[in-house]
Amino acid sequence: MIAVIGGGPAGTFAAYNLARQGFEVCVYEEHKVVGSPIQCSGVITPVIEQILPDIPKDIIVNTIDKVRFYAPDNTFFDVKIPTDYVFDRGKLDQYLAKCAEEAGVKIILEKRFDHFERKTEGLHISFEDGTSTVAQTIIGADGPHSKVAKCAGLMQDREYVHGLQARAYVPIEEMNRVDIFLGYGSFGWSIPENEKIARVGIVCEYNKKEDFHRLLERTKAKVIGYQSGMIPLYNPKGKRSDDGVYLIGDAAGHVKNSTHGGILYSMLAGQELAKALQGKGSYESLWRKKLGLNLWLNLRIHTTLNKFSEQDLNKLVHLFSQDKLKKILSQNVRDFPSKFLMQMLIREPRLLQFGLKVR
Repeated sequence: MIAVIGGGPAGTFAAYNLARQGFEVCVYEEHKVVGSPIQCSGVITPVIEQILPDIPKDIIVNTIDKVRFYAPDNTFFDVKIPTDYVFDRGKLDQYLAKCAEEAGVKIILEKRFDHFERKTEGLHISFEDGTSTVAQTIIGADGPHSKVAKCAGLMQDREYVHGLQARAYVPIEEMNRVDIFLGYGSFGWSIPENEKIARVGIVCEYNKKEDFHRLLERTKAKVIGYQSGMIPLYNPKGKRSDDGVYLIGDAAGHVKNSTHGGILYSMLAGQELAKALQGKGSYESLWRKKLGLNLWLNLRIHTTLNKFSEQDLNKLVHLFSQDKLKKILSQNVRDFPSKFLMQMLIREPRLLQFGLKVR
């Protein structure tokens, strides 16, 4: 039996892929319902269509085909992008759980993982309510502070950033446009759900409350409710598996740290894990081949931008206002910078000055 700890997209999608290959899979979710609480902006690029070709329309609340980037000096540029989906995150999670159940996965709610021990019969899993079970394989999909990772010795000096977001009434100029604000933490955003409500938030390491409230004031937000969470930074050196225990999603640090989205990467990692458990290669080799370079590049983008002064950010927005760079952005999805970063450097060599500046 394969025990998946965590009923978010990473866990249920991995379980779904494994069940379709004939594995007996059980998902243990600590909350009363799948899809709560929400700690995510819920925006996914069109690459999701390659993984979920028949996405129900009722779980999509909006589509985005334009991004506006604001510099600290309030100059900006707009760029058209391949259409992003803005999901109702609760409904997305519940849809993936339903797909998993239909494939034969058993989902058990209100089961909080405590620890596991290696015994003769397999991996002995104990839950906080005093119950236990035995599995041959454990998949840790239990978030950034993964207890599975801690118990397996796979946390490895993990670092985090803070994510703060509010659903709010906001004056919205264009429903199909996301606004990105540089100079608010690592960056801030306003993502429309409809004509009146947007998701306004920031990712940051320092001054999180101050920058968050500055952005709420900037966007004239009237808050409906708050969401927050910790986001892991990718560690290129860390292991994600050990003797029958595997990590995916936030638990593995499989996060695209340029934007700090993790849903798509977690689902891609889940596909690679299914291959590994079918004997088609080692999980470490498979996920690194699929995601490793782009995870590292996204981390480098994050660490580089975090060292920029406001003057640097103003210059960067000025450079990206050029049609030759906007064209490259508009023709590529941001998930895989390995496919377009070199094009940008060739078309605009002045971008190199920013990389050299922070070495």
